Amino acid sequence: MILKALQTGVFISMAKPGMIIANENKSVMLKELTGNQLRFPPVFPNGGIMTLANSAVNVWSGQNTTVIAINGSYPCPSVVIQKGTQFTANFINQLTEPATIHWHGVSTPELMDGHPKDSIPPGGNYTYTFPVINRGGTYFYHSHADMATAKHVFKGFAGFFIVTDPAESGLGLPTGNFDIPLCIQDRRVADIPQFNYNPAMNDVMNGFLCDAPLINGTPDAYFEVSKTLYRFRLLNGSNARIYKIALSDGRPFHIIATDGGLKDQAVQATSFFLSPGERTEILVDFSSYNLGENVYLKSLQFAAPGSGTYVQGTDMNLLRFDITGSLSSGGIIPAVLPPINYYSISDIKTTRNFVLTMNMGGMNMHLINGLTFEMNRIDWETPLNSLEEWKIVNASNMLHPMHSHSKQFQVYSRNGNTNLAPEDKGWKDTVLINPFETVRLLVKFDDYKGTYLFHCHNLEHEDDGMMLNFNITDPIGINEISNTIPEDFKLFQNYPNPFNPSTKIKFAVPKADFVSLKIYDNSGKEIYSLAGQKLNPGTYSFDWNSADNSGNNVSSGVYFCKLISGNYMETIKMLLVR
Repeated sequence: MILKALQTGVFISMAKPGMIIANENKSVMLKELTGNQLRFPPVFPNGGIMTLANSAVNVWSGQNTTVIAINGSYPCPSVVIQKGTQFTANFINQLTEPATIHWHGVSTPELMDGHPKDSIPPGGNYTYTFPVINRGGTYFYHSHADMATAKHVFKGFAGFFIVTDPAESGLGLPTGNFDIPLCIQDRRVADIPQFNYNPAMNDVMNGFLCDAPLINGTPDAYFEVSKTLYRFRLLNGSNARIYKIALSDGRPFHIIATDGGLKDQAVQATSFFLSPGERTEILVDFSSYNLGENVYLKSLQFAAPGSGTYVQGTDMNLLRFDITGSLSSGGIIPAVLPPINYYSISDIKTTRNFVLTMNMGGMNMHLINGLTFEMNRIDWETPLNSLEEWKIVNASNMLHPMHSHSKQFQVYSRNGNTNLAPEDKGWKDTVLINPFETVRLLVKFDDYKGTYLFHCHNLEHEDDGMMLNFNITDPIGINEISNTIPEDFKLFQNYPNPFNPSTKIKFAVPKADFVSLKIYDNSGKEIYSLAGQKLNPGTYSFDWNSADNSGNNVSSGVYFCKLISGNYMETIKMLLVR
């Protein structure tokens, strides 16, 4: 079970600074320390309403901050859901501009991914629903509106999406109040109490960097811990800041998970890098500390490009741990974690090259293969179930955390070195590419077809156009579209969509001919056919009921309807939600 504080939105303190803490042998007076107790957002009830709107909240005590929030909460409510269940949320956009939700790291059908082409207009609503097929792990959700992602996220539009997995129950990991999600973001002291987003040219080049860290939306945060083992789920929810995570006294901890869930072994470390969009889970043992002591989770100083008031690599204290109790989590550092099936380079079918560059003289500074994002352009196609190598060459002096939608990948090497840092090894969806570095990734898309995104997760770089579309195609052909379709040959989008149990399918044919209309499931299996009927020119429609005998009581998921007449063919995607 995830931290009980997440379930209530409140964490009950074990002690306050200045209290006397007693144990079996002694009493300890804690030092008078300033700060704010770490807060936790409420948990979103699956199947509920997610209303996006401008809201006034207290980030700094006694002061109102205007944020973009889901259901009035900053940070946005946390989704906590078990693997294998169906997630559903009715999203209502009460902003005065388009918005979407992207489920970062979560494998979803195309229509559920939150691509900016599928933006919900002001005053509109949309039902996001999909089966949770990812491994247990720490994921998150955030805005993905065209050229407004950075502003929305900076203003507060982001939250946890935590997948629990029964497969973890026998590993002995800390649970309940000892399983702690930590979202790290940065804001500017000069703007307190507001989240003013006004990027200058230097901010577009380097990212919108700040000097005040917020943990779960808490400034100057502290968290009271017992002398026992804790599991911390770290999410970098910042627009651009990269953190070099460590404890202030240099003591080691164990890294147990990356973006896509548990690693195959717990690895001891004293620091690691966490770039925007990345998640890393660590085990920290406080048993060797004395009651009344404290230690900081911090970001160490490191060398990075850029100059000005706000720069990368700044030394920062992030969260103070106050040792106040002697409760036991009962958790252990597992000797063995579930195995990971690592891809073999001998199975690579295709190698794709991505060159990251800067263009200081153009409208867009940050480019991939010399291109910037265009909504309706498909930049490449990749077939299902085909292992690909993505070779990312950073030809610039910039730091780029690169993120792929739809599927987790594996980092294979950095500059030819396959001896990877522990935060790189395992399942990933975001990887930091350092200046003038070459990183090789291995990826296989085997869940869904459709159009997805590959982009830099420095959100200012993304909004500057450092993003490409790619299309996952189906080798068996149910997702193909003819290039010579006349305007009066048309398969309209079904309505309603999503649907349950029936939907209307409408199509038009330009001349008398034999017409075939077939419905396939996501594996390519034909489940319905209206074949071989000769129709006159005109428009036709029929209702397909997924619960009748011809539909075979099909389950929730993505389906494809394919219309064929002569040499013409067109396909639409349909989503059935039980």
